Amino acid sequence: MTTHSLLQHPDTPQRVLLVDALRGFALMGLFLVHSIELFELYWQNPVDSKVHDVIFFLFAGKAYAIFAMLFGISFFIIMDKQAQKGVDFRLRFAWRLVILFALGTLNSMVYSGEVLQVLAGYGFFLLLAYRVPTKWLILMAILFLLTPNLMYHYWTAIHNLPGANDRLYSAILYDQTGPVWTKGTLPEVLAFNVTTGSLAKWFWFFDGNRGLQLFGLFFIGLVFGRIGFLVHPLSFTRLRKTMLVFAILGAIVFFALQKYLASPAINALWPQGNMAKGFLDEMISGYFSMAFMAILVLSFIALYLKPLGQKILGLLAPVGRMSLTIYVSQSLFGVPFFYGYGLHMYDKLSQAQALMIGIVFFTLQVLFAHWWLKRFHYGPLEWIWRAATYLTTNVPFVKK
Repeated sequence: MTTHSLLQHPDTPQRVLLVDALRGFALMGLFLVHSIELFELYWQNPVDSKVHDVIFFLFAGKAYAIFAMLFGISFFIIMDKQAQKGVDFRLRFAWRLVILFALGTLNSMVYSGEVLQVLAGYGFFLLLAYRVPTKWLILMAILFLLTPNLMYHYWTAIHNLPGANDRLYSAILYDQTGPVWTKGTLPEVLAFNVTTGSLAKWFWFFDGNRGLQLFGLFFIGLVFGRIGFLVHPLSFTRLRKTMLVFAILGAIVFFALQKYLASPAINALWPQGNMAKGFLDEMISGYFSMAFMAILVLSFIALYLKPLGQKILGLLAPVGRMSLTIYVSQSLFGVPFFYGYGLHMYDKLSQAQALMIGIVFFTLQVLFAHWWLKRFHYGPLEWIWRAATYLTTNVPFVKK
């Protein structure tokens, strides 16, 4: 697989800058959520705050969903570019996913809540779906986004079937995290995260709405890639407006339903110890997140198509081009900053202070990405990923 000539690199005109900018926006949202979560240590002693409510309303479950959808779009763009050259890239892409899974596993040692591992693992299903007709992809995406697993869990719990109201395994595993993350040494945290911590993350995906929704988001991204939804956004103006109306209506309905289900009178109707209400809340929360995620994406596209909007939102494009490097560096900064073996700041800062630190650090990442890509073709980890994919170091790196 080794080649003696330099591999082609994506010149600026070949980049889908809207995709890059939207990915940069998703990374910003992810990092702000992680910041106010104190990289998951917030849940050891959660305290209500307006900062928490606002950031979670805007980005929790939505930024990750945008990132996942873009993974499906990027998959199609990569496969399509290779197909135009007459290359069947499926085996090479499978190897690319193996490398991403390995990088995600290394990152999970630092921060077990990272998503690269999960995206890589689920990514193999994109290879299976690559040639599935578009109409079937849309139907499967809708089915997965409806989270039938939670419907089933709700039905079994409300009928009190054997084991249906037992405590979720992900919750049992997460009970073990607090003492390690707050008091453990660096070697203890690394060893714990790559085993129990990562296992808790995977079961959390399976137990909740994100596990099946991830399939739906991948398939929606694949469909968007096929029709050129983000490559030729002006061709879909009417569709985008229609989708935005339905997304707003859906978000209003599901938000109102969330508030209704959270009222004391409704909560009192559920039997003590029955988990059906929790599954119902999780299901409705997932529907709201998908609707609001659509609002964010469609609004971002509309603003990006304006000259001023493109100038402002386009500042995020270099971050999106270096998404792997940027995402991993957020873990390398945030975890030692908050965890017990590092600066131990998780119990010294309010969420407002943590948010400000997150904003400052992400701003520095934006500046760094602009500086770096003026001098190099790829981010450091992007270059390693590409070189490892082709099993060669003959990949252009420094710009001449």
